[in-house]
Amino acid sequence: MVEFAAVLLPLLLVVVGIVQFGLLFGANVSLTNASREAAREATIYRYEANRSNSANGVDRCTAAVTAATQAFGFLGTSSPNFSASTPCPAGVDLNGDGKHDLWQNGDVEISICKAGAAPGAPCPNTADATTYCTLDTGEGCLIRVQLDYNQAIIVPLLDAVLDGDGNGLFTLRADAAMVIN
Repeated sequence: MVEFAAVLLPLLLVVVGIVQFGLLFGANVSLTNASREAAREATIYRYEANRSNSANGVDRCTAAVTAATQAFGFLGTSSPNFSASTPCPAGVDLNGDGKHDLWQNGDVEISICKAGAAPGAPCPNTADATTYCTLDTGEGCLIRVQLDYNQAIIVPLLDAVLDGDGNGLFTLRADAAMVIN
């Protein structure tokens, strides 16, 4: 009986750890899919010429956030896991040309830059004026959608290893970039 208890506890810990990493992997796959869906929705948004660049940007951002949350699958779409409001707040004009380049909405960040930006590079790069999209419609420019998601850690020992701030949540990040049509 003592030997059984000595073997069962570590074995149970390994099994529960496998389940936890499976949950993290599944959440990462769902989050990656959601970021792709959001980027796709943002690329096909129909720019309306009779409206301001700011209003079109807010609507593009709102469409992307809606597409992302609809693609979450089993992931939670409310706090503390994820937060984003609809409609999106107004965008930020990073270079002063009157065109909005960045929308930050809770755990969502959407940015527009000139097509051809290197993967992982800032979009747009505030130190390089050639990375800004100069078109009102954004057609041919790159849109990047970045999502953050806080996945709950259910295994107490893994919580101490994976969670830096002790809140029981592990932050996953996914981003996708596509060319605006």
